[in-house]
Amino acid sequence: MACFYLRKPFLLLLYSKSEIMKIFILVGLQLSGKSSHGHRLRKEKQIPMIETGHAVYHEIKHQGLEVNHTNTTKIIKELLSKDPTAFAQAILEYEYENYKNSSVLLFNGIKSPAEIDYAGKHFGSDNIKILGFHASQQTRFNRVKNPDRFKVSGNYLEKTQEDQDLAKWDNFISRDIREIGLGIGNALAFANEIVITEDKIWPYHSFNNSYNYFKNYVLS
Repeated sequence: MACFYLRKPFLLLLYSKSEIMKIFILVGLQLSGKSSHGHRLRKEKQIPMIETGHAVYHEIKHQGLEVNHTNTTKIIKELLSKDPTAFAQAILEYEYENYKNSSVLLFNGIKSPAEIDYAGKHFGSDNIKILGFHASQQTRFNRVKNPDRFKVSGNYLEKTQEDQDLAKWDNFISRDIREIGLGIGNALAFANEIVITEDKIWPYHSFNNSYNYFKNYVLS
């Protein structure tokens, strides 16, 4: 089984000096604020954002599976066991038309140093900055069940379906463990900057502060 994005050999998209992009890789555990911050900046400044999680949803749909924690774990483990950069490759190819003319790109959902290394080879390591996002486990879990999450985080129906499954504590913990096992902690260790989104109330008392810090860092 292979990701349907990768049915044909993936061609590395190399950029000339006149086409060099600045890539901001957003790394963090689930519900740490990556999508919320990225989508707001995308809307305000028309900076494209691609998300590796969407490649997972497309593959689940391709295989005719229900979107839930068990199936997303199955798909992710199957593909990454064969190629740790499978989803990074897939989404970069699939979304190419949406970001090819931009000088800045937000790349959300990277889970391992292997994917960071792939992005570095793809765009040039000097053109990449890594932004880590952090909030406590309990704070992140509280965000799953908030009705505003879907509106803030994007318009993928599959994301809402998965969140319904993640609203169970055991599933939430299991996904944290899965992502840690994939290397997300090591990816966070490479962060150039850390955005703290910790708060007990959605969408954080400090959202404007953390967002302004994030925006200014990207735009600078």
